[in-house]
Amino acid sequence: MKKKSGLRSSLLAVTLFPIIFFGILIVVYCSNQLRLSIHHEVELGLKNQAQTALYLYEKQFPGEYHLDAETSELCKGGKKVDAASEIFEELKKISGTDITVFYKDIRVVTTIRDEKNKPIVGTKALTKIKKEVLEEKVERFYANTTINNEDYFSYYCPIYDSSNNCVGMVFAGKSSKYVQGLVLKGIIPIISIILFAIMAMVFIMRHYSNKLSKALQAIRNFLSKVEMGDFGATLGEGVILRKDELGQIGKSAVQMQASLRELVEKDPLTGLYNRHYGEFWVKQAMAEAEEHGLRFFVALADIDFFKKFNDQYGHDCGDLVLREVSRILEGSMKRRGYASRWGGEEFLLVFQENSMKLAEECVNEIADRVREHTIHYEGQELKVTITMGMVEGDRKLPIDEIIKVADQALYEGKGNGRNQVVCRMKELNLQF
Repeated sequence: MKKKSGLRSSLLAVTLFPIIFFGILIVVYCSNQLRLSIHHEVELGLKNQAQTALYLYEKQFPGEYHLDAETSELCKGGKKVDAASEIFEELKKISGTDITVFYKDIRVVTTIRDEKNKPIVGTKALTKIKKEVLEEKVERFYANTTINNEDYFSYYCPIYDSSNNCVGMVFAGKSSKYVQGLVLKGIIPIISIILFAIMAMVFIMRHYSNKLSKALQAIRNFLSKVEMGDFGATLGEGVILRKDELGQIGKSAVQMQASLRELVEKDPLTGLYNRHYGEFWVKQAMAEAEEHGLRFFVALADIDFFKKFNDQYGHDCGDLVLREVSRILEGSMKRRGYASRWGGEEFLLVFQENSMKLAEECVNEIADRVREHTIHYEGQELKVTITMGMVEGDRKLPIDEIIKVADQALYEGKGNGRNQVVCRMKELNLQF
Protein backbone atom coordinates (compact mmCIF):
# COMPACT_ATOMS: atom_id res chain seq x y z
CA MET A 1 0.00 0.00 0.00
CA LYS A 2 2.84 2.38 0.89
CA LYS A 3 4.61 1.64 -2.39
CA LYS A 4 1.41 2.24 -4.30
CA SER A 5 0.75 5.47 -2.44
CA GLY A 6 4.33 6.60 -3.00
CA LEU A 7 4.11 5.82 -6.71
CA ARG A 8 0.85 7.75 -7.00
CA SER A 9 2.34 10.70 -5.09
CA SER A 10 5.40 10.69 -7.36
CA LEU A 11 3.23 10.70 -10.45
CA LEU A 12 1.14 13.55 -9.05
CA ALA A 13 4.27 15.51 -8.17
CA VAL A 14 5.79 15.01 -11.62
CA THR A 15 2.61 16.02 -13.44
CA LEU A 16 1.41 18.82 -11.13
CA PHE A 17 4.71 20.61 -10.54
CA PRO A 18 4.90 21.99 -14.12
CA ILE A 19 1.22 22.98 -13.97
CA ILE A 20 1.64 24.83 -10.66
CA PHE A 21 4.91 26.40 -11.84
CA PHE A 22 3.41 27.69 -15.09
CA GLY A 23 0.25 28.70 -13.21
CA ILE A 24 2.38 30.92 -10.97
CA LEU A 25 4.17 32.35 -14.00
CA ILE A 26 0.82 33.14 -15.64
CA VAL A 27 -0.47 34.81 -12.46
CA VAL A 28 2.69 36.91 -12.16
CA TYR A 29 2.71 37.87 -15.84
CA CYS A 30 -1.01 38.64 -16.03
CA SER A 31 -0.90 40.55 -12.76
CA ASN A 32 2.00 42.66 -13.97
CA GLN A 33 0.34 43.34 -17.31
CA LEU A 34 -2.92 44.23 -15.57
CA ARG A 35 -1.07 46.49 -13.15
CA LEU A 36 0.67 48.30 -16.00
CA SER A 37 -2.59 48.60 -17.90
CA ILE A 38 -4.45 50.03 -14.89
CA HIS A 39 -1.57 52.42 -14.14
CA HIS A 40 -1.72 53.60 -17.74
CA GLU A 41 -5.47 54.10 -17.54
CA VAL A 42 -5.08 55.95 -14.25
CA GLU A 43 -2.42 58.14 -15.85
CA LEU A 44 -4.73 59.04 -18.76
CA GLY A 45 -7.63 59.67 -16.37
CA LEU A 46 -5.57 61.92 -14.12
CA LYS A 47 -4.20 63.78 -17.11
CA ASN A 48 -7.75 64.49 -18.28
CA GLN A 49 -8.80 65.50 -14.76
CA ALA A 50 -5.81 67.81 -14.36
CA GLN A 51 -6.43 69.46 -17.73
CA THR A 52 -10.15 69.77 -16.98
CA ALA A 53 -9.41 71.34 -13.60
CA LEU A 54 -6.95 73.75 -15.26
CA TYR A 55 -9.50 74.67 -17.90
CA LEU A 56 -12.22 75.34 -15.31
CA TYR A 57 -9.77 77.26 -13.14
CA GLU A 58 -8.60 79.51 -15.98
CA LYS A 59 -12.15 80.07 -17.16
CA GLN A 60 -13.46 81.02 -13.70
CA PHE A 61 -10.35 82.96 -12.71
CA PRO A 62 -8.95 84.67 -15.82
CA GLY A 63 -6.12 87.12 -15.49
CA GLU A 64 -2.93 87.40 -13.54
CA TYR A 65 -2.08 86.53 -9.95
CA HIS A 66 -1.84 89.39 -7.48
CA LEU A 67 -2.19 90.00 -3.76
CA ASP A 68 -5.25 91.86 -2.47
CA ALA A 69 -4.07 95.11 -0.92
CA GLU A 70 -6.53 95.05 1.94
CA THR A 71 -6.56 91.37 2.91
CA SER A 72 -3.19 90.26 1.50
CA GLU A 73 -4.98 87.24 0.02
CA LEU A 74 -3.94 85.75 -3.30
CA CYS A 75 -6.20 86.69 -6.16
CA LYS A 76 -6.37 85.88 -9.82
CA GLY A 77 -8.20 88.11 -12.22
CA GLY A 78 -9.70 90.02 -9.39
CA LYS A 79 -11.09 86.93 -7.63
CA LYS A 80 -9.77 85.18 -4.55
CA VAL A 81 -8.30 81.86 -5.63
CA ASP A 82 -9.63 80.00 -2.58
CA ALA A 83 -13.11 80.40 -4.09
CA ALA A 84 -12.08 77.69 -6.57
CA SER A 85 -12.28 75.11 -3.81
CA GLU A 86 -16.04 74.73 -4.36
CA ILE A 87 -15.49 73.84 -8.01
CA PHE A 88 -12.79 71.30 -7.18
CA GLU A 89 -14.76 69.73 -4.33
CA GLU A 90 -17.64 69.19 -6.75
CA LEU A 91 -15.26 67.72 -9.30
CA LYS A 92 -13.90 65.37 -6.60
CA LYS A 93 -17.42 64.17 -5.80
CA ILE A 94 -17.97 63.34 -9.46
CA SER A 95 -14.61 61.75 -10.30
CA GLY A 96 -13.10 60.77 -6.94
CA THR A 97 -10.00 62.74 -7.89
CA ASP A 98 -8.24 65.17 -5.57
CA ILE A 99 -7.37 68.54 -7.12
CA THR A 100 -4.73 71.03 -6.02
CA VAL A 101 -3.70 74.45 -7.42
CA PHE A 102 -0.18 75.64 -6.73
CA TYR A 103 1.02 79.20 -6.86
CA LYS A 104 4.63 78.55 -7.69
CA ASP A 105 5.32 75.59 -5.33
CA ILE A 106 2.76 76.53 -2.63
CA ARG A 107 -0.66 74.92 -2.40
CA VAL A 108 -3.26 77.65 -2.52
CA VAL A 109 -6.36 75.54 -3.25
CA THR A 110 -6.70 71.78 -2.53
CA THR A 111 -9.24 69.08 -1.79
CA ILE A 112 -6.67 67.10 0.25
CA ARG A 113 -7.32 67.42 3.96
CA ASP A 114 -5.29 66.69 7.07
CA GLU A 115 -6.28 64.60 10.07
CA LYS A 116 -8.34 67.57 11.36
CA ASN A 117 -10.24 67.67 8.05
CA LYS A 118 -8.69 70.98 7.05
CA PRO A 119 -7.30 71.64 3.52
CA ILE A 120 -3.51 71.45 3.54
CA VAL A 121 -3.10 74.86 1.86
CA GLY A 122 0.20 76.62 2.41
CA THR A 123 2.24 73.43 2.15
CA LYS A 124 4.91 73.04 -0.50
CA ALA A 125 5.32 70.63 -3.39
CA LEU A 126 8.16 68.10 -3.34
CA THR A 127 11.50 69.46 -4.54
CA LYS A 128 11.64 66.90 -7.36
CA ILE A 129 8.20 67.95 -8.65
CA LYS A 130 9.07 71.64 -8.37
CA LYS A 131 12.17 71.09 -10.48
CA GLU A 132 10.63 68.76 -13.12
CA VAL A 133 7.27 70.52 -13.59
CA LEU A 134 7.58 74.12 -12.42
CA GLU A 135 11.10 74.87 -13.52
CA GLU A 136 11.28 72.61 -16.60
CA LYS A 137 7.67 73.49 -17.60
CA VAL A 138 6.74 69.88 -18.43
CA GLU A 139 3.60 67.88 -17.59
CA ARG A 140 4.49 64.86 -15.44
CA PHE A 141 2.86 61.66 -14.15
CA TYR A 142 4.05 60.10 -10.89
CA ALA A 143 3.10 56.63 -9.68
CA ASN A 144 4.19 57.26 -6.10
CA THR A 145 3.92 60.73 -4.62
CA THR A 146 3.69 61.12 -0.84
CA ILE A 147 1.38 63.95 0.22
CA ASN A 148 0.32 64.46 3.81
CA ASN A 149 1.74 61.01 4.70
CA GLU A 150 -0.35 59.29 2.03
CA ASP A 151 0.78 57.91 -1.31
CA TYR A 152 -0.85 59.14 -4.51
CA PHE A 153 -0.85 58.50 -8.21
CA SER A 154 -0.58 62.08 -9.51
CA TYR A 155 -0.47 64.18 -12.62
CA TYR A 156 0.88 67.75 -12.71
CA CYS A 157 0.24 70.46 -15.33
CA PRO A 158 2.11 73.81 -15.39
CA ILE A 159 0.11 77.11 -15.16
CA TYR A 160 1.31 80.00 -17.34
CA ASP A 161 0.69 83.74 -17.14
CA SER A 162 0.10 86.04 -20.11
CA SER A 163 3.85 86.31 -20.63
CA ASN A 164 4.16 82.52 -20.85
CA ASN A 165 5.96 82.33 -17.53
CA CYS A 166 5.26 79.25 -15.41
CA VAL A 167 3.65 80.65 -12.27
CA GLY A 168 2.15 77.50 -10.77
CA MET A 169 0.80 73.97 -11.21
CA VAL A 170 -2.43 71.99 -11.15
CA PHE A 171 -2.38 68.59 -9.48
CA ALA A 172 -4.86 65.73 -10.02
CA GLY A 173 -4.37 62.62 -7.92
CA LYS A 174 -5.86 59.39 -6.68
CA SER A 175 -4.85 57.51 -3.56
CA SER A 176 -2.45 54.62 -4.19
CA LYS A 177 -4.73 52.46 -2.04
CA TYR A 178 -7.57 53.11 -4.47
CA VAL A 179 -5.43 52.19 -7.48
CA GLN A 180 -4.06 49.10 -5.75
CA GLY A 181 -7.66 48.13 -5.00
CA LEU A 182 -8.43 48.34 -8.73
CA VAL A 183 -5.40 46.15 -9.49
CA LEU A 184 -6.38 43.64 -6.80
CA LYS A 185 -9.96 43.62 -8.04
CA GLY A 186 -8.71 42.77 -11.51
CA ILE A 187 -6.23 40.16 -10.31
CA ILE A 188 -8.64 38.19 -8.11
CA PRO A 189 -10.67 36.78 -11.06
CA ILE A 190 -7.43 35.77 -12.82
CA ILE A 191 -6.13 34.00 -9.71
CA SER A 192 -9.54 32.39 -9.17
CA ILE A 193 -9.66 31.06 -12.72
CA ILE A 194 -6.11 29.72 -12.53
CA LEU A 195 -6.73 28.13 -9.12
CA PHE A 196 -9.90 26.53 -10.47
CA ALA A 197 -7.95 25.27 -13.50
CA ILE A 198 -5.21 23.87 -11.23
CA MET A 199 -7.79 22.18 -9.00
CA ALA A 200 -9.46 20.69 -12.06
CA MET A 201 -6.07 19.48 -13.31
CA VAL A 202 -5.32 18.03 -9.85
CA PHE A 203 -8.58 16.11 -9.97
CA ILE A 204 -7.94 14.92 -13.52
CA MET A 205 -4.32 14.05 -12.82
CA ARG A 206 -5.24 12.31 -9.58
CA HIS A 207 -7.77 10.19 -11.43
CA TYR A 208 -5.30 9.50 -14.24
CA SER A 209 -2.38 8.86 -11.87
CA ASN A 210 -4.55 6.43 -9.87
CA LYS A 211 -5.23 4.41 -13.01
CA LEU A 212 -1.63 4.76 -14.08
CA SER A 213 -0.24 3.70 -10.70
CA LYS A 214 -2.64 0.73 -10.57
CA ALA A 215 -1.43 -0.39 -13.99
CA LEU A 216 2.22 0.09 -13.01
CA GLN A 217 1.66 -1.73 -9.72
CA ALA A 218 -0.06 -4.60 -11.55
CA ILE A 219 2.91 -4.89 -13.92
CA ARG A 220 5.33 -4.71 -10.98
CA ASN A 221 3.47 -7.45 -9.08
CA PHE A 222 3.26 -9.57 -12.20
CA LEU A 223 7.00 -9.27 -12.87
CA SER A 224 7.76 -10.00 -9.20
CA LYS A 225 5.77 -13.23 -9.42
CA VAL A 226 7.53 -14.20 -12.64
CA GLU A 227 10.88 -13.41 -11.00
CA MET A 228 9.94 -15.76 -8.14
CA GLY A 229 9.21 -18.51 -10.68
CA ASP A 230 5.42 -18.22 -10.77
CA PHE A 231 4.92 -18.67 -14.50
CA GLY A 232 1.21 -19.21 -14.01
CA ALA A 233 0.74 -15.59 -12.88
CA THR A 234 -1.68 -13.53 -14.96
CA LEU A 235 -1.75 -9.85 -15.83
CA GLY A 236 -5.21 -8.30 -15.85
CA GLU A 237 -6.91 -7.30 -19.09
CA GLY A 238 -7.19 -3.76 -17.71
CA VAL A 239 -3.45 -3.42 -18.37
CA ILE A 240 -3.08 -5.49 -21.52
CA LEU A 241 -6.01 -3.79 -23.29
CA ARG A 242 -4.67 -0.28 -22.65
CA LYS A 243 -3.88 1.59 -25.87
CA ASP A 244 -0.88 3.46 -24.45
CA GLU A 245 2.73 2.57 -23.70
CA LEU A 246 1.75 0.77 -20.49
CA GLY A 247 -0.42 -1.56 -22.53
CA GLN A 248 2.58 -2.31 -24.75
CA ILE A 249 4.76 -2.89 -21.67
CA GLY A 250 2.12 -5.23 -20.25
CA LYS A 251 1.97 -7.22 -23.48
CA SER A 252 5.76 -7.39 -23.61
CA ALA A 253 5.82 -8.60 -19.99
CA VAL A 254 3.35 -11.39 -20.81
CA GLN A 255 5.40 -12.36 -23.87
CA MET A 256 8.54 -12.34 -21.73
CA GLN A 257 6.77 -14.57 -19.21
CA ALA A 258 5.86 -17.03 -21.97
CA SER A 259 9.44 -17.03 -23.26
CA LEU A 260 10.88 -17.54 -19.79
CA ARG A 261 8.35 -20.25 -19.09
CA GLU A 262 9.37 -21.95 -22.31
CA LEU A 263 13.04 -21.73 -21.34
CA VAL A 264 12.52 -22.88 -17.75
CA GLU A 265 9.82 -25.50 -18.23
CA LYS A 266 10.59 -26.94 -21.65
CA ASP A 267 13.42 -29.01 -23.01
CA PRO A 268 14.94 -26.93 -25.84
CA LEU A 269 15.52 -29.90 -28.16
CA THR A 270 12.22 -31.74 -27.93
CA GLY A 271 9.85 -29.00 -26.74
CA LEU A 272 8.57 -31.30 -23.96
CA TYR A 273 8.51 -30.34 -20.28
CA ASN A 274 11.90 -30.89 -18.65
CA ARG A 275 12.69 -33.22 -15.74
CA HIS A 276 11.92 -30.57 -13.10
CA TYR A 277 8.44 -30.04 -14.43
CA GLY A 278 7.98 -33.77 -14.90
CA GLU A 279 8.31 -34.09 -11.12
CA PHE A 280 5.96 -31.11 -10.73
CA TRP A 281 3.24 -32.89 -12.71
CA VAL A 282 3.64 -35.97 -10.55
CA LYS A 283 3.14 -33.79 -7.45
CA GLN A 284 0.13 -32.18 -9.12
CA ALA A 285 -1.38 -35.59 -9.85
CA MET A 286 -0.77 -36.66 -6.25
CA ALA A 287 -2.47 -33.49 -4.95
CA GLU A 288 -5.53 -34.08 -7.12
CA ALA A 289 -5.65 -37.68 -6.02
CA GLU A 290 -5.57 -36.52 -2.41
CA GLU A 291 -8.29 -33.94 -2.94
CA HIS A 292 -10.64 -35.76 -5.31
CA GLY A 293 -9.67 -39.42 -4.84
CA LEU A 294 -8.61 -39.80 -8.49
CA ARG A 295 -6.28 -42.56 -9.66
CA PHE A 296 -3.13 -41.60 -11.52
CA PHE A 297 -0.36 -43.46 -13.32
CA VAL A 298 3.30 -42.81 -14.01
CA ALA A 299 5.25 -44.31 -16.91
CA LEU A 300 8.88 -44.19 -17.98
CA ALA A 301 9.62 -44.70 -21.68
CA ASP A 302 13.02 -45.37 -23.27
CA ILE A 303 13.91 -45.38 -26.97
CA ASP A 304 15.30 -48.80 -27.91
CA PHE A 305 18.84 -48.94 -29.30
CA PHE A 306 19.05 -45.17 -29.40
CA LYS A 307 22.87 -45.23 -29.39
CA LYS A 308 22.93 -46.86 -32.81
CA PHE A 309 21.21 -43.84 -34.39
CA ASN A 310 23.96 -41.57 -33.10
CA ASP A 311 26.76 -43.98 -33.96
CA GLN A 312 25.47 -45.03 -37.38
CA TYR A 313 23.83 -41.87 -38.68
CA GLY A 314 25.24 -39.09 -36.50
CA HIS A 315 23.92 -36.88 -33.74
CA ASP A 316 21.67 -34.95 -36.10
CA CYS A 317 19.80 -38.15 -36.75
CA GLY A 318 19.67 -38.89 -33.00
CA ASP A 319 18.21 -35.42 -32.38
CA LEU A 320 15.62 -36.00 -35.09
CA VAL A 321 14.61 -39.31 -33.51
CA LEU A 322 14.19 -37.59 -30.11
CA ARG A 323 12.04 -34.85 -31.65
CA GLU A 324 9.85 -37.26 -33.61
CA VAL A 325 9.23 -39.53 -30.62
CA SER A 326 8.59 -36.51 -28.42
CA ARG A 327 6.00 -35.20 -30.90
CA ILE A 328 4.16 -38.56 -30.76
CA LEU A 329 4.25 -38.65 -26.95
CA GLU A 330 3.05 -35.07 -26.64
CA GLY A 331 0.23 -35.61 -29.14
CA SER A 332 -0.86 -38.83 -27.45
CA MET A 333 -0.95 -37.24 -23.98
CA LYS A 334 -3.13 -34.28 -24.92
CA ARG A 335 -6.24 -34.12 -22.73
CA ARG A 336 -4.87 -37.17 -20.88
CA GLY A 337 -1.86 -35.88 -18.98
CA TYR A 338 1.70 -34.66 -19.47
CA ALA A 339 4.84 -35.88 -21.17
CA SER A 340 8.33 -34.70 -20.18
CA ARG A 341 11.88 -35.50 -21.15
CA TRP A 342 13.35 -37.33 -18.20
CA GLY A 343 16.91 -37.42 -19.49
CA GLY A 344 18.78 -38.64 -22.56
CA GLU A 345 16.37 -40.85 -24.47
CA GLU A 346 14.05 -41.39 -21.49
CA PHE A 347 10.61 -39.82 -21.07
CA LEU A 348 8.19 -39.53 -18.16
CA LEU A 349 4.42 -39.74 -18.64
CA VAL A 350 1.87 -38.71 -15.98
CA PHE A 351 -1.86 -39.25 -16.57
CA GLN A 352 -5.15 -40.20 -14.93
CA GLU A 353 -7.39 -43.15 -15.69
CA ASN A 354 -10.19 -44.91 -13.86
CA SER A 355 -8.55 -48.33 -13.91
CA MET A 356 -5.27 -50.11 -14.52
CA LYS A 357 -6.73 -51.74 -17.61
CA LEU A 358 -7.49 -48.37 -19.24
CA ALA A 359 -4.06 -47.07 -18.24
CA GLU A 360 -2.41 -50.12 -19.81
CA GLU A 361 -4.38 -49.60 -23.00
CA CYS A 362 -3.20 -45.98 -23.08
CA VAL A 363 0.53 -46.75 -22.84
CA ASN A 364 0.23 -49.65 -25.34
CA GLU A 365 -1.49 -47.32 -27.76
CA ILE A 366 1.40 -44.87 -27.44
CA ALA A 367 3.97 -47.62 -27.97
CA ASP A 368 2.08 -48.76 -31.10
CA ARG A 369 2.09 -45.22 -32.54
CA VAL A 370 5.84 -44.98 -32.08
CA ARG A 371 6.34 -48.43 -33.57
CA GLU A 372 4.24 -47.58 -36.62
CA HIS A 373 5.86 -44.22 -37.24
CA THR A 374 8.50 -43.82 -39.98
CA ILE A 375 11.33 -41.32 -39.61
CA HIS A 376 12.79 -39.92 -42.80
CA TYR A 377 16.44 -38.96 -42.63
CA GLU A 378 18.63 -38.16 -45.64
CA GLY A 379 16.57 -40.35 -47.94
CA GLN A 380 16.34 -43.25 -45.52
CA GLU A 381 13.31 -44.56 -43.68
CA LEU A 382 14.02 -45.40 -40.08
CA LYS A 383 11.88 -47.27 -37.59
CA VAL A 384 11.91 -46.73 -33.84
CA THR A 385 10.53 -48.72 -30.91
CA ILE A 386 10.23 -47.87 -27.24
CA THR A 387 10.10 -49.83 -24.02
CA MET A 388 7.81 -48.57 -21.26
CA GLY A 389 7.41 -49.28 -17.57
CA MET A 390 4.22 -48.09 -15.89
CA VAL A 391 3.05 -48.05 -12.27
CA GLU A 392 -0.10 -46.86 -10.56
CA GLY A 393 0.65 -43.89 -8.34
CA ASP A 394 0.16 -43.90 -4.60
CA ARG A 395 -0.38 -40.50 -2.98
CA LYS A 396 0.99 -41.83 0.30
CA LEU A 397 4.39 -42.69 -1.19
CA PRO A 398 7.29 -40.36 -2.03
CA ILE A 399 7.67 -39.44 -5.70
CA ASP A 400 11.06 -41.15 -5.86
CA GLU A 401 9.50 -44.45 -4.78
CA ILE A 402 6.79 -44.26 -7.45
CA ILE A 403 9.27 -43.44 -10.22
CA LYS A 404 11.66 -46.12 -8.95
CA VAL A 405 8.97 -48.81 -9.42
CA ALA A 406 8.24 -47.49 -12.94
CA ASP A 407 11.98 -47.58 -13.66
CA GLN A 408 12.18 -51.19 -12.45
CA ALA A 409 9.33 -52.10 -14.78
CA LEU A 410 11.13 -50.32 -17.64
CA TYR A 411 14.37 -52.24 -17.08
CA GLU A 412 12.45 -55.45 -16.82
CA GLY A 413 11.03 -54.78 -20.26
CA LYS A 414 14.48 -54.02 -21.64
CA GLY A 415 15.82 -57.21 -20.14
CA ASN A 416 13.00 -59.18 -21.76
CA GLY A 417 13.87 -57.99 -25.26
CA ARG A 418 12.67 -54.35 -25.42
CA ASN A 419 9.80 -53.05 -27.60
CA GLN A 420 7.19 -53.78 -24.92
CA VAL A 421 5.17 -52.31 -22.03
CA VAL A 422 5.49 -53.57 -18.44
CA CYS A 423 2.80 -52.46 -15.97
CA ARG A 424 2.90 -52.82 -12.19
CA MET A 425 0.80 -52.01 -9.14
CA LYS A 426 3.01 -50.60 -6.40
CA GLU A 427 0.97 -52.02 -3.55
CA LEU A 428 1.11 -55.63 -4.74
CA ASN A 429 4.30 -55.33 -6.78
CA LEU A 430 2.57 -57.42 -9.45
CA GLN A 431 3.21 -57.42 -13.20
CA PHE A 432 0.20 -57.31 -15.57
